[in-house]
Amino acid sequence: MTGWFTQKSASHISPTQRRATRLGHLLMGIWAVLGGVAIAVELPVTQAMEGMAQAFMLRMRGPVLPPEEVVILAIDEESLSQGEFYQNHSAEYPQLEPIQTWPFQRRAYALAIEQLVDAGAKAIAIDILLVDPSSYGSEDDALLDATLGRHGDRVVLANAYEFSSSTGGGLTNLLSPYYPPEHFTNGLINVPVDLDTRIRQLPQPFLDAAFPDEAPVAFSMAALNVAAVNYSPPQGDGIFFYGPAQTFPQIPFWHVFEETNWAIHRENEAFRDKIVLIGPTATSLQDFKRTPTSEVMPGVEVHASVVGTILENRAIAQVIPHGPLRGLLMVVSVGIIGLTLGRILHRPLFRMLVFVGLTMAWGGVVYLSYVYGNRLLPVAVPTVVMACTGLSYQLTGAISDRLEQRRTRRTLERYVATSVVDEILDQPDDFRVLLVGKRLKAAVLFSDIRGFSRLSYQLKAEQMVAQLNVYLDAMVEAILRYRGTVDKFIGDAVMAEFGSPTSQGAYEDAINAIHAALAMRHALVDLRQQQKATGQPLFFHGIGISFGEVVAGNIGSVQRLEYTVIGDTVNVASRIEGLTKQLGTDILITQALYDQVKADVEAIDMGAHRLHGREQEAVQVYSLVGLKGQDDTLYKQVQQDLQAHLKRHSS
Repeated sequence: MTGWFTQKSASHISPTQRRATRLGHLLMGIWAVLGGVAIAVELPVTQAMEGMAQAFMLRMRGPVLPPEEVVILAIDEESLSQGEFYQNHSAEYPQLEPIQTWPFQRRAYALAIEQLVDAGAKAIAIDILLVDPSSYGSEDDALLDATLGRHGDRVVLANAYEFSSSTGGGLTNLLSPYYPPEHFTNGLINVPVDLDTRIRQLPQPFLDAAFPDEAPVAFSMAALNVAAVNYSPPQGDGIFFYGPAQTFPQIPFWHVFEETNWAIHRENEAFRDKIVLIGPTATSLQDFKRTPTSEVMPGVEVHASVVGTILENRAIAQVIPHGPLRGLLMVVSVGIIGLTLGRILHRPLFRMLVFVGLTMAWGGVVYLSYVYGNRLLPVAVPTVVMACTGLSYQLTGAISDRLEQRRTRRTLERYVATSVVDEILDQPDDFRVLLVGKRLKAAVLFSDIRGFSRLSYQLKAEQMVAQLNVYLDAMVEAILRYRGTVDKFIGDAVMAEFGSPTSQGAYEDAINAIHAALAMRHALVDLRQQQKATGQPLFFHGIGISFGEVVAGNIGSVQRLEYTVIGDTVNVASRIEGLTKQLGTDILITQALYDQVKADVEAIDMGAHRLHGREQEAVQVYSLVGLKGQDDTLYKQVQQDLQAHLKRHSS
């Protein structure tokens, strides 16, 4: 019989598996080409995916210490609130008068410039558009203009291009400061925004591309130029973000006007030899940008990140600058990896795990390159492609295995029971041992209808078969529910095992047999209610359960073999099932079974009895009441009905 099932060697691949592998190769090629195209042409979805991956890597990295040369003088909520404080204490703090109302007086910026120059600042960049005359009058403008005339060589004022919807979002209409341009340096505050509305690119390369003839100077670059900082040209066009909002040191703007705080900053040399960026950070002023590290980063801190990127030569660059080349390498590398693994690995799950491992390894390489080398490799698209490739091989392999399993199952079910087929398919290496035979411990259950011979004479054949099938269906459902194996039907009798062909452990097998027997009791009570309502004869049964060693194997003749269990435990279960009629109860269990589950069941000691074929040794049996803590009403009712039934048919 063993001829119809042999374990496939590693070198043997069935036609079904070969077709599945070819289909996996085809799907892998499709994914690789799609990923390569997405990278080569830089589709919007590709940029969005890569952007999310970069943001994730930066969050994993955490904040990085920013350069000491950059300080933000923040127009924060605290600075805006000084106006209310000034109104209540104007006589004590007259110096706060320039910042009593937003927008601040131009005199406030003039005083800030004076103070910062005196404190040793190398450059002062004001990230506020001062494009209109002061609402406080011409004298206010004159004060700032005079200050710019004295210290303009250290000052950068913001200008900006407006975006016009009529030109498709292009830059138009330059907004310039109100003051004479020869008194200060202009810096353009426009920064490029990616498709996901996040800022990642340095502004100067963006401006150089937008204005090929004569590009304006970016705000951050202007600050560096005014500070006379020597820096190397950036090797990439990506901003190195040091962390989320407030990673750069921020000093409230109002401290410039309050003597105590300003004295502390002077003593600590907080501004000496620093590039000072003045700009709004208050929530109410709404000057926030989306970056890879923060959903709301003040615009002035974005400029600080750009300054830090240039200062420390940390610009992010693509390892492979050209998109088409990146796409081609994507196709080739994934193709080689996919074909290689597809050929040498045949187990779908193992192949999938290898693909997952490769994907994680690639993610690690990209992370290290990006975080520590400031060099960017594609990560999102290759990860998705590798995942789709692995899933494709997994899916095609699973389909192939399923088809092979179905073919094998159809062959095996001609010879053996379904439970045996499942074990063969789950553990093919143990198949020969399973057929030859093995010793194991199991709970064996026998069930038999009381007075079945008499009932068969009372009912027509069709009625008897119909009722018997209803009964057996209910009994089998209860057995299978608790992981039992229905071994065979012997007329109206049912034989089942718990622990063969596979065991859950001695206790689990034993308690499963108990649960199944109680479920069979309950199911028969329900069935009797239906029989009573329809005027049919009532079924009563006896159940015997023993626990112990059995021999499981393929038993029979050359013409017909049957997987079953044999041994003394089987004989005892059959005998005590017959003993239920003599003792007037429905479920009897042996001492061996009771010892396994006595902590969890209620049972009545029915004494020791000598069984047919075992006269030398009496068997201790118990009548099963139910689980501990459960109501015993059903047990009492069943015993009462059974006694009445036995009495009625014995008279």
